[in-house]
Amino acid sequence: MRKRWLMSVLALLLLISCFPLFGSKAEAADYTQGVDLSGTTATIWFKSTVNTSWVDVHYKVNNGTQMNFRMTYNSSKARYEQAVTGAAGGTALTYFFTYNNGTPAYDTGWFTYNAGPTPTTPSNPSGSIYSIAASAIPAAPAGSISVKVMNGTGGAYPDSQIYWGVLGINPANKQWSYLDLNGNLVPISTALNDASGHLTKNGVNYANIYHKVSEASWFNMPKITSGRMFLSVGTPLYIKTYNDGFAGPNVDNPTDPNRDIYFDFVEFTVDDAGYHGNTTRVDGFGFPIQHRLVNKSGSFDQTVGEFESETRAGLFTKYQNEVPAAFKSLATVQAPYRIVAPIHGSFAAGGANANYFAGYSSYNTQDILRCDGALTDAATAAAINRHVYTTGNWNNVANYYNAAPANYYAKFWHDHSINGLAYGFPYDDVNGQAAYLEVGDPKGLIIRVAW
Repeated sequence: MRKRWLMSVLALLLLISCFPLFGSKAEAADYTQGVDLSGTTATIWFKSTVNTSWVDVHYKVNNGTQMNFRMTYNSSKARYEQAVTGAAGGTALTYFFTYNNGTPAYDTGWFTYNAGPTPTTPSNPSGSIYSIAASAIPAAPAGSISVKVMNGTGGAYPDSQIYWGVLGINPANKQWSYLDLNGNLVPISTALNDASGHLTKNGVNYANIYHKVSEASWFNMPKITSGRMFLSVGTPLYIKTYNDGFAGPNVDNPTDPNRDIYFDFVEFTVDDAGYHGNTTRVDGFGFPIQHRLVNKSGSFDQTVGEFESETRAGLFTKYQNEVPAAFKSLATVQAPYRIVAPIHGSFAAGGANANYFAGYSSYNTQDILRCDGALTDAATAAAINRHVYTTGNWNNVANYYNAAPANYYAKFWHDHSINGLAYGFPYDDVNGQAAYLEVGDPKGLIIRVAW
């Protein structure tokens, strides 16, 4: 899924060695693929964008015997699937696909994934996102999902100083709305900025669409399109609302009222097909977040985001120690409030690293980092950011970020996130690398604000 408003897909577990069955080479633009891991069952999936009527998957578990299966089409998700059982933490899988585009058949490249360790409850279980039993999640009204914003700051902030607010489009009337504590989507407007209870900063009024963690243990979220949950500590955010949308925080604007606030956000859509959402580091990092999604049947319980063992201060220190010199200033230019993405720092036009990717491809650095302008092909943009553009295989995760020029800001978040999944740039969902979760029968969503 792209960062700009919506989202894409989650990643997989595999590593293969076998010869292709057909001579034709697959085009990356023909498909997306990935793996959904639930417990010890990995579901390999393939979603075609061309004229495909069948897909075969060929895979090995821990370099064992190769298995070959005709995949089953899941009409509810518009993709082909194959379940692999026994994929416990540490399991290594390798796989590739054979698929048709009309009459011709094609082989994809090999894909590699290692199943991450099964989450363990930290020593302080009361502060862990895993401390909440799936059975303890309250049932929500039909068409809604139960949501909890959780204080994981370890005492740095009380519940009364952790704020959240949801903005998105109400699919029932197509109006931009905010979510109240009763689970209702309330239309926003220009007038809301001056309504009773509004916020004020530097003499300017802003809509108050926020709630505190202390105000509700759980709340219901109905169907919503292009939803964004803004999170902040110490103070709410200052966002102008309008009849047709809102003006979110702009970290490039030195006079933005949110530049001196610790904030972050998650993105999602809830629709007839279920819940689809992600954490994102496309614009920057405010504080660690974990995003856990549980379904009604009990077959899906997954978490993405930074490791719970990571602290905010620790991540700032590790960032400085781990990234190359060109990327270090991203953690200081707006410190202590955030680490900004390269396009919001010295890699922007006119910056010290404005030509960082020069010579590696025909695209300029800004288009590469934003994945727009002259560079709108998702697979190409991802390959350049990951430094595999000039190789023959753009889908081997082991080859990502192994040489410069590469987006080492994005690499850092993959290195410090659950199962290596992160949204480090707008098309980081290519090859299932994004911190994205979706399920058709969502029961509960837990967002943990850490520090």
